[in-house]
Amino acid sequence: MILGTVLLIIGGVGLVLTLLSLFGAEIGDVDIDLGDSSVGLLSIVTPFATGFGLLGGGLIVFADTGILPALLVGLVTGIVLSLAAVAVLGFLVGSEEELPSIDVLGSRVRVVEPVSPGRYGVGEIQTPLGAQQVTITCEQSLAHDAEAVIVEKVDDRDGYIVAPLDLAN
Repeated sequence: MILGTVLLIIGGVGLVLTLLSLFGAEIGDVDIDLGDSSVGLLSIVTPFATGFGLLGGGLIVFADTGILPALLVGLVTGIVLSLAAVAVLGFLVGSEEELPSIDVLGSRVRVVEPVSPGRYGVGEIQTPLGAQQVTITCEQSLAHDAEAVIVEKVDDRDGYIVAPLDLAN
């Protein structure tokens, strides 16, 4: 019974980490996004822990299954979920390489989230692939729906410096 409870806890932690890596979370000023940076061991281990722990522990605690059969079923389930995660991650990495690189310098931007000096906001540009949102900053304030043009890429961040677009001229 204790083993089943421990496995359920492992499965629960695996499930929480899997969900955080998929969707992320923002708690106050802390941004939790485990799956954003790259594909790594955590992307494969968390589905394994989820399947192994939840199924193995669930069979032991709720179905009064013997320990060895429950562990084997949990192990197989964990391996299947890990292989599925590897297949999905491989597809996503492969499809990312197929996307063309788009030069956005000189592109017209519609401000989605307002920008003020020293602060970043979000702008929307039109590309051949459709609308794309980019992080922007400006030396002056730009309100929602203001028009601007991208003039420079920020070196140390994935963002762009924009200049207001004067429609009067």
